Amino acid sequence: MAAQGQYIIGVDTGGTFTDVVVMSEAGQVWTAKASTTPDDFSRGVMDALTEAARTVGVDRKDLLGRTSLFKHGSTVATNALITRSGVKVGFITTRGFEDTTEIMRAIGRVDGLSEEEIRHVTWVTKPEPLVPRERIAGVRERIDYTGREIAPLDRGDVMAAVRKLMDEDKVEAIAVSLLHAWVNPAHEEQIRSLALEADPSQKLYWSFGSALSQIAGEYARANTAILNSYLGPTVERYLKGLERKLRDGGLKSSLLIMQGNGGVGHREQVSAIANLQSGPAGGMIASAHVAKVLKHKNVITTDMGGTSFDVGLITDGYWRYAQEPIVERFRILQPIIDIESIGAGGGTIARVDPETGRLLVGPKSAGASPGPVCYDAGGTEVTVTDADLALGIIDPNYFLGGRKRLNKEKALKIIEEKIARPLKLKVQQAAAGIYDIVNSKMSDLIRRQVVRTGYLPEEFVIYAFGGAGAVHASGFAVELGVKKIYIFATSPVFSAFGAAAADVIHTRVMTCQYILPVEPKALNERLGQIEGEMKQIMIGEGFRPADIEFRRFFTMRYRRQTAGVELPVTSEPFTADKIAKLHLAFEKKYEELFGVGAGYTKAGIEISAIRIDAVGRVAKPRLKPERIKTKRLAAAKKGKRQIFFTRPERRLIEADVYDYARLGAGARIEGPAVIELPFTTTLVPPEFHVTIDNYRNLVMEVG
Repeated sequence: MAAQGQYIIGVDTGGTFTDVVVMSEAGQVWTAKASTTPDDFSRGVMDALTEAARTVGVDRKDLLGRTSLFKHGSTVATNALITRSGVKVGFITTRGFEDTTEIMRAIGRVDGLSEEEIRHVTWVTKPEPLVPRERIAGVRERIDYTGREIAPLDRGDVMAAVRKLMDEDKVEAIAVSLLHAWVNPAHEEQIRSLALEADPSQKLYWSFGSALSQIAGEYARANTAILNSYLGPTVERYLKGLERKLRDGGLKSSLLIMQGNGGVGHREQVSAIANLQSGPAGGMIASAHVAKVLKHKNVITTDMGGTSFDVGLITDGYWRYAQEPIVERFRILQPIIDIESIGAGGGTIARVDPETGRLLVGPKSAGASPGPVCYDAGGTEVTVTDADLALGIIDPNYFLGGRKRLNKEKALKIIEEKIARPLKLKVQQAAAGIYDIVNSKMSDLIRRQVVRTGYLPEEFVIYAFGGAGAVHASGFAVELGVKKIYIFATSPVFSAFGAAAADVIHTRVMTCQYILPVEPKALNERLGQIEGEMKQIMIGEGFRPADIEFRRFFTMRYRRQTAGVELPVTSEPFTADKIAKLHLAFEKKYEELFGVGAGYTKAGIEISAIRIDAVGRVAKPRLKPERIKTKRLAAAKKGKRQIFFTRPERRLIEADVYDYARLGAGARIEGPAVIELPFTTTLVPPEFHVTIDNYRNLVMEVG
């Protein structure tokens, strides 16, 4: 019988599957999946909600009608950018800087490319600009870096530019980013007023760089405004259409949108560009929530879905924001959690290079449609999932908990034809090669992420999630020397779980220059002003002042450096003593990152940027511990299966198969084994064992 009362729903639309997590007031959690529908993402959401309602034991209308919070992370913005299906955009900037987005920076030529792609020097080119030079207009104006007006805005230039973009170029959106509007947005505000005059019907979608980012750097800020305009109408149409379907389906509560900063916001308050990376951000939120419960300070978060493999880090209990996130080869200025991705998911395509005869895996994916060959939906390319099936790891009759049968015979045939025969290998050896290569790619990405923070991989635990994460976690963990892996009952839908757990968060990041020791009063006044403005927004969204929490972070550096180090700082008023401690904290962190003696105190230290998160707390899933019992495993054993293991040596081994639902807290399983959950399979190699902890997490360890 389903629990009565209100529900919280988290939805994540991935590249292959759309995931749903439903939480009740009592803390009970249900999960569901449905195929993503790229032609109309909202259809996949409604299909997944139908599955969720069936799992809960109610009809969909009843489920939505009793939902108090509906939170949604989607790939609509990312998909529109990848497929270049955004709208036609015009761009207005300061005269003399019209070529900034095409000149880019020296590194722009390789931004967003993999190491393998960069090695092919003759192939490396700049990305195709979203706004060609003929749709970029310069207007006369100038504000300097201190915010002082040097030359007034020429209204005639603005009106001429808007008329040309509207009447001749027929643009659907306009982006505006002036040179130093980050410190003084007065001229952009004047253009906003003129926009209403030139476009009274407001048929154009407008974006202003100063409203999206208060950070110095005209190139990345221009990209931010352009991308927001390019994606805005597409995202807006999708969200309006989805909301209409949800309202018709019975939803009465607000639709909250997952953002790349790790929080949700009301649809009207969230910019289109804030949707980027919202799926991976959901996984980080879920990880942070679980890490707090399990008291893990250092966590490697690994999300292996159908299309990509996403890696993030929690260090000392905090995640980091990327200083200048790169999305589809464009640098932007947005508070997005620092998560790096590669094309290494279940749908990632494997092939033999015709020139070198090498086996290559990724980065291209078969996606949701047609998907892997074994889906029997028209796929013709060998994928990682096909290899996992050929190795015997996945039960073809228990995919998605038995809702979908995989065609193992077809997968074996295509691996034989396209991989094994050209390499003169047996089918299972070829599949093992695919398995090992994709694991190595993932371990390389993790190692790179960890080492640049000043830590070593063995100082972390791994959280493995996504539909394919539990299949491959042991493979990349052993290469890194990480001893402990956590897999959760919600791992296959972890980003949706994170969306359900996400707080409402508004983030402000701004460039500044406070040379230490700064006068405490000046710093406190600036922080108080920013937090006062953010508090008013949160109160307008229905939060009581007592329910709003502020998190502060300073980016600090030695003077004349171009890059800084971000540190969490106190939310209390600063005193001279606390500023002195800030100085010491920076030097300690700097030496942890770059080595003892790397700092140079005589250069002076400055605060170069401030980030503030305003957090409105919402209900969280309650993870209830169970009493540890010594249970016999016989009741959970489903049988045995021949699996071709790649470690410690490549050979077929008979492994025990267990049903996770029948395993109680305290159970211990020695490898070789597999543990089956409805939406994923945990592979336990011979040198590993798994313990079920008192939260019913699978804790996999070497030895």
